[in-house]
Amino acid sequence: MKNKKNKGFTLVELIVVLVILAILAAILVPALLGYIDNARNKQIVLNARSAMIAAQAEMSSIYGSKEAKPTAIEDKKHCENIESTADKPSLKWTTLKVGAKEYDDSKTKKEQHDAYTITYVEYTDATGTVYFDGTDWIDTAPATTGLKVYTIQVPTT
Repeated sequence: MKNKKNKGFTLVELIVVLVILAILAAILVPALLGYIDNARNKQIVLNARSAMIAAQAEMSSIYGSKEAKPTAIEDKKHCENIESTADKPSLKWTTLKVGAKEYDDSKTKKEQHDAYTITYVEYTDATGTVYFDGTDWIDTAPATTGLKVYTIQVPTT
């Protein structure tokens, strides 16, 4: 008789390895999807925060001008350095709603600081909507009682 050496794996060994791999995949896939969702949520908050900072800078610029009221933020051309979306094909526009205290004509401009301070933001893009309630970014719309809400267009990539 010849001495045969077994050099391969048995069917049982292969099935055991496949079962172990399937169990690992079942554990890891939901965890990885959770990381992707968290990253997507963080990205929309970062985009919204950038848009809010730009809007607050615009409000501060309006505050610094002589006669302008906060309503000028809706009238000004935004992102004046961007001439057209044809120049930047990846550029898309989204609507940003920002809120500040109601402007009171009976007070002086110096007393109107809160009318130029953004305390509410609603930012929507392709991945979803987030809101700023004056302290933190949240997923549900806060009350806007006592606030004047302005709608402006901002570019997103």
